[in-house]
Amino acid sequence: MSTIQAEPVPGAIESLDPQETPETDHEVGFLGARLSLENVTLEAGHRTLLENVTLDLPAGGIVLIVGVSGSGKSLLMRALAGLPNPDPDNVRISGSITIDDEPVTRASAGRRIGIVFQQFALFDELTPANNVRFAHDHRRHRRQPLFRDSGGDLLETLEVPSSVSTRHLSGGQQQRLAIARTLAADPDCLLYDEPTSGLDSATAVRVADLIQHTHTAHPRTSIVVTHDLKALSGIADAVYVLDPESRSLQAVPREQWQSPDDFLVPIPASITDSSSAPIPRTRLGNLMAGTSRVVEELVAAPLKLVPLWPSFRWGLRFLGHSPRLVAGPSAWVYVAISGMILGFVATHFTFHFLPYSRYTEPLLRENLLHAIGFGLYRVLVPVLATLLIAARCGAAVASDIGGKSYGRQVDALRSFGVRPSRYLLTGTLWAFLVGTPLLVAAAFVVARWTSLVVFTTRFPQLGPDFWHQHFHWDLLAGGTWWRGTAWVLARCLCCGLGVGLIAYHQGMAPKSSSQDVSTGVTRTILWSTLMVLTVHFAFTFFEFTAAG
Repeated sequence: MSTIQAEPVPGAIESLDPQETPETDHEVGFLGARLSLENVTLEAGHRTLLENVTLDLPAGGIVLIVGVSGSGKSLLMRALAGLPNPDPDNVRISGSITIDDEPVTRASAGRRIGIVFQQFALFDELTPANNVRFAHDHRRHRRQPLFRDSGGDLLETLEVPSSVSTRHLSGGQQQRLAIARTLAADPDCLLYDEPTSGLDSATAVRVADLIQHTHTAHPRTSIVVTHDLKALSGIADAVYVLDPESRSLQAVPREQWQSPDDFLVPIPASITDSSSAPIPRTRLGNLMAGTSRVVEELVAAPLKLVPLWPSFRWGLRFLGHSPRLVAGPSAWVYVAISGMILGFVATHFTFHFLPYSRYTEPLLRENLLHAIGFGLYRVLVPVLATLLIAARCGAAVASDIGGKSYGRQVDALRSFGVRPSRYLLTGTLWAFLVGTPLLVAAAFVVARWTSLVVFTTRFPQLGPDFWHQHFHWDLLAGGTWWRGTAWVLARCLCCGLGVGLIAYHQGMAPKSSSQDVSTGVTRTILWSTLMVLTVHFAFTFFEFTAAG
């Protein structure tokens, strides 16, 4: 008996007989690539999931990799797809995974493997057509015309309505769109992650038919990582089981496909009890690792501002998304209200609670206005406005990017050969660098006019000219810029850059639940506000020491 040929037969495109098994004289002739594992060891915590596995997965057919819950299918899928390790401290992989002898971890090879994610990982802010167009614009090369303008052919073939927004598509339509988007990248290998998870039997059968139809219409190697052998065995050409006892990938003979209970056995308690715990790290280790990452990010921050976009069109698209989060209409209203409160409090209460105001007010009125103008411009407005920006805008960015991490859109970017930082971080940093000074300036303008209204209301006999002359006494330096503008701008830029970095990295941290997204938002608010206070303390100390 011969096994399935690892190499595809050049130029042959033929239908697979579902009755043939890996042990028959059957050559798989679909277009596709060969995935190979050589001495691969996969560990999670103290547990070894795979140990020194060497295997060639058949090229060109539909291959199922099955396993019970907790056997490591998700980690294996990420390894096969070349996605980065979500937890380097507790998950370790060694050995070599290649696609036609090219390492899948290389960016050039990574795009040869397309992934249809379990949660679909669609870009909700894009239309269905633009989801497909994004994948098309980031493919390695155009080997065949998969669709016409805006992905029309693929969407029509897979019955995805282009007139409905992505987030309003039904579950089945989203799954078909996810397949269309993956095909648009023209990969050599199509990887399905748990495509029937959580579905009833009738729906699971329809999904199996969709996978088979897709495979027939767009032939290439298809690998399905699943626990549901019953629904998918009818379309499979080979089945491998991830065996927790032997720590290997074992080929399953076709005659056993209809009795999965014989080989899909629960993981023994002796394995899970002794090996599932993560490897602990000391608090000192966590502190040192965290400090090291912060220093590295701060040093590399200027380089992240360079728009090294894989696609200029999509770079501008993502660049336009970030300012809406940082400096959207609600942010302007937010800082305007804070400026109004500061202007009122600083002016009204200074004069209202002045001791012995009947005697001291005529003597101190000019000096008090000097102090109000100086304090609002140089200290109060920059501190309060940047704190509010850190809380409101930092939380908005952390929530947006955290949602992308939780929904696997970040992994989807990686699957198209895109470094997420190229689109997400660069736009975020520029939005904060530009938006923070503008929002602080808006807060000061409102505070300034509020102070004028309060003062002229209290002292109508003096009028606005008196207020203007003395409010700006310590600010006018006889030039174009007000005195201290460079210091204020430097503080705003440092605060904006720091908040952007914190929000991005808290959002990008691996997310396994919506609670993780909320935790990332909370940490962003805490760390960014603390950072803002530290920046203002340091700058104020040097600023006024230098002035003195």
